[in-house]
This record gives sequence, C-alpha cells and structure tokens, in this order.
Amino acid sequence: MGAAEIILHLGRLGLVVAGLLLPGTMVLRVLRLPWMLAASFVASAAILYACILAFALLHVPVSLITLAAALGLVTLAFGAWARQQNSRFPPAESTAPFSFLLELGAWTPLYAGFWAVVLWRLATQPLNGGDVDFRWSWLAEQMLHLGSLDFYPPRSAADFTRYFWVESLPPGVAGLHAWAYACGASTRELWTSAGVGLQVLALYDLVWRLAYEWGGKTAARRAVLLAAATPILSWSVLLGQETGLTAVAVCALCFSLGRWHQTRVTGWLALAALAAVVGASTREYGLVFPLLGLGVLALMHAPQRAGFLFAALALPLALAWPLRTWALTGNPFYSLDLLGLFPVNPIFIAWSESISAGTKAAFATLAGWEEIAFSLALCAPVAIFFWLALGVHAARGLREARWCAGCVGTAAVLWFASVPYTGGGVFYSLRVLSPALALGAAFGGYALYAATRTPLHRGLVHGALACLLLATLPATLTLPRNPYRVSPREWPGLGREYVDRSRAADAELASYLQTLPMHRRILSECVSLPRSLAPARITVVPMWSPEVAWLFDSKLKPLEVARDWHRSGLHYVVMTRAPAQFELLMHLARWKAPFFTVKRIWESNAYLVLEVATAPLPKP
Repeated sequence: MGAAEIILHLGRLGLVVAGLLLPGTMVLRVLRLPWMLAASFVASAAILYACILAFALLHVPVSLITLAAALGLVTLAFGAWARQQNSRFPPAESTAPFSFLLELGAWTPLYAGFWAVVLWRLATQPLNGGDVDFRWSWLAEQMLHLGSLDFYPPRSAADFTRYFWVESLPPGVAGLHAWAYACGASTRELWTSAGVGLQVLALYDLVWRLAYEWGGKTAARRAVLLAAATPILSWSVLLGQETGLTAVAVCALCFSLGRWHQTRVTGWLALAALAAVVGASTREYGLVFPLLGLGVLALMHAPQRAGFLFAALALPLALAWPLRTWALTGNPFYSLDLLGLFPVNPIFIAWSESISAGTKAAFATLAGWEEIAFSLALCAPVAIFFWLALGVHAARGLREARWCAGCVGTAAVLWFASVPYTGGGVFYSLRVLSPALALGAAFGGYALYAATRTPLHRGLVHGALACLLLATLPATLTLPRNPYRVSPREWPGLGREYVDRSRAADAELASYLQTLPMHRRILSECVSLPRSLAPARITVVPMWSPEVAWLFDSKLKPLEVARDWHRSGLHYVVMTRAPAQFELLMHLARWKAPFFTVKRIWESNAYLVLEVATAPLPKP
C-alpha cells in the first residue's frame, strides 16, 4: 500500500469518526452541556438515525453524498445556532474527558492489557456475530447497493430476494454500518470497527461517569475495571450488533437523567431523550427505552413539564419506524405474533418456532450445562457486586439505586423474553444483558468503594480485581469460545472461528451448486446464503416468500402445486442440516406423489441439497 493510498484511507477513517462525533458535539454546545465522548456519540447516532428515517419516509436516495450532506447540514445548523446564542461548552462538572482511560493510576498496565485485546478484536475480528451476514451488515450493504430502504421490511417476492428475513428492525445499527461503508467506498467489514470502537469508548466513559457521580474517582476506577473483567459485556459490544448500542443508550439515559435530577438543566433532559431514541433504533421492542425514561422520571417525582418535554423529544422518532412498518405490513412488529392481533407470515412463524423449540428445551432442561455454567461464571462478579451495591444503598441511601435497579430489571426481563427466539443458544442470548452488565459494573464500583474503608479491605479488593481481570482476559479475547478448553496458541483467532467456518461452508456449497444445471434460482431457509451466493449470481428464494406461497397452500390440489412448481423454474432446495427444520419443510410443503419426486443429491457438515422434480404432467 503506497503513501497516497494510506493517506486516502486515513481520510476516509477520519470522515467516519467525524460523522459520528461532530453533529453531536454541536448539539451539546447548543444544549450548553460539557463535552463528553459518550454524549457526542449518542447525539450523533440519534441524528444519523433521524436522517435515515427521513430518507426512508421521503424516498431520498441513500449514498455517501446524501448522508454526508445531511450530517454536514445538521452540524452547520447547530454550529450556527450555538454561535448565535454565544454558547460555549461549560467545564465538566464531574470528571474530565477521557478520565476512564487516563486516571487509572497503578492499574494502568493491567487496564492497558484489556484495551490491547479490544483493539486486536476490532482490527482482526470485525462484526464477528453469527447473524451479521443476513442482518446487521447485510441491511447496510443493501441499503447502499439499492440506494434506498424501499425494500425493507420485505413484502413482495422481489423484496425477499433483496432481504431474506421476515423482520422490521429499525435501521439504527445498519445506519452506522452504512455510514462506515459509504465513507470507506467498500463493504469490507473493517470499516465498521471505527463505529464499534466508539461504542466501546462511549460505554466505558459512561460507566466511569456513573460510578464517579456516586463515589468519586475510587468508585469510578473500580467500576471500569469490573466492566473490563466482564467478557460478555465487551463481547456484546464488539459484535457490532444492537447490544452495543442498547448498552450505551441505557447508560446514557441513566447518566443524563441523574444529572438532570441534580441540576435541573434542561439540556440533560434533551440528551436523555436522544439516548432513548438511540435505544429505540435498535430493536422491534425499542419503544421500551422512551417508556423506561418516563418511568425513571416518575420515580424521581419529576414535574409533569419534564415528562412532557422528554416525551415530545423522544417519542416521535421512536414511533416513526414502527408506524411505518405498521402502515406497510399491517403489523408494527412484523416478525412477531403479538397475541394474534396483527397479521403474520405463517410459514416464517412456524419455522421460527421450530428453531426456538430447541432453545426452550435446552433452557428448561439445562442441556449444555457446561456452557450455561461458564456463562453464569462470567456474569457472576457483576451480579454479586450489583446486589452488594443495593445493600449498601439500603444503609446509606443512594437515591439513584431505585431507578437504576429498574433499568437493570428491565434488561433482565427483555433477555429472559428473548431466549426462546434465540437460535444461537442460551450463551448467545446473554448479549441482550449488556445494559444490565454495564449498569451492574457501575454499581459494583460504587459498592467496592462504599464497603471498603480500611487498608486491609482495600488491599483485598485490589488483589481480587487484579486476579479477576487477569483470569477473564482470555475470555475477552476468545468469546464466544471458552478459552480454557483449547490451547492458548489458538486464542488469537477463536473469536472469528464461527464466522470463518460458516463462510467456508457457504463457499463449499456455492462451488457445488455451480456444477448443477438450472442452479440460478434455489429455494432455501438458510439465512446466510443470499449474501454468500450473490457473487455466483444465484438467487435465493425464501420458503416464506409470497412467490412460493402456493407450495404451502393446503387448499390447492397436488396437481396444481406441481404445475406451479414447474412454472417457477425452481429445481433445488437447500436446507441446514437440522432435523427440526427438515421435518417441518417436508410436512408443510405439498410435494405429493405421484406428481413429485424429492431426493437428496448432496450434503456437507452444514447443508443438505434436495432435487425436487415433477413427473410429466397432464395438460390442463
């Protein structure tokens, strides 16, 4: 790579970071709030989401030019407003910027080891989650490739060849990745590491500030060390999925409302509303974040005016996406069957239930107990210190404990409710606990400060934290794999193992499919295939697409189904090697003799290929 290319890449990287910090920085200046990395990122993420919402509603093309123009105009507008008001950043009231990195004292070498692991994973394992290829990155890639979000949520047969999954996640995370890809002029996943890295920094900034508010620098130091010793928290953010943004949003919401409660400065209330918008941009249940903020205000006995102002700022943006989804699909949650109140895709619901049945059984019977025990061990320190902090609160009267405990409880309820819908198992579902773990670390830092008053106690705490952080660094490097069951020589690459293995299996399948005649269109339920088979120009039709609804229509006669199959141009079906999904397909699909023959023609460790042919059909 030449010098000119390096300079170009650095310029593109700078543009990514500028778009995720400068708009929020100008907002903070207008609100007359001190500059904070976390607050600048949260406000910028909310602005980017608002821009993408506007593009989707107004059918504005999505590209680097339009995104940069929108973010630039917002930055200039707020900058001009700040100059007109002669607004300045007030001095920080609690702690200086980057204290969470620079004020660890004797802990700095150990803490630096943690950040070295984080940087390694950002540089070598970007977007290492199991559902990147069909969801978080794919939506961003398609948004830029097609220039709009008109195809999402997918409704027509054409939409389902562009976006495979029946869902309507708000495009908050996809928007961050789309901005990174647009700036980098490439969909190489490494470009997303800048945004994900800012999420990690913002989260630690907030953990530090929350604990500092409650117990000063000593509590803040111990809080960030406890957070660093919680590998599931770090992994949840480094995945580059929604769980990083939800953790940042909830911590920013709690911190901002706490500052507003102490100062009654309206700017903090506005920042809390922006944090709620960021939370709402991540999941179908995103409305819970503004409602959580209103609940916290109620616990604070805030005046009605504060509640109305918070709702007026947060709810319009939080409601915009589910209302759009409702208007387009008839169901504001689209992929979820909410008590039968809204229409759903029955084939997708049946398929989803076949997957979740295995997770439910494992959770209920403690199957895979080693994985569950390992998961609980990684969360235990935060949980123990969180409850210790609540006990200290009962004795000392930390007023924030009530509503922070409510936020932790809400995160725990959302996690428990999500377990049945998680195809990746119980461990993978724990990423949803990221807000609870982050707040628990902040509370834990306060507990370790408040409960240790003698030199002996402080020495014991320091020794325990050092041992805990050293013991969990390997897991921070290797999750979702357990480092203690493999050789240390394998640790550096383990975090990427699942994605690499999955893509290798997809490449093997693609090579085989290209040897088949009439392979340009296949029927499948395999979520990663649209992205992996796109270079081979193979179109993947989901089994829940309206294009093949007749295949599952019990009212049609077998001969009619056979004629429709013949006209469809489909010849091959690709399935994951999961008995439940295969049995479901064979039960629902109307491949009835004597009109159909179904045979296995190829299989690998990951996939099964079926050839479905029709017998000579009588003329209609």
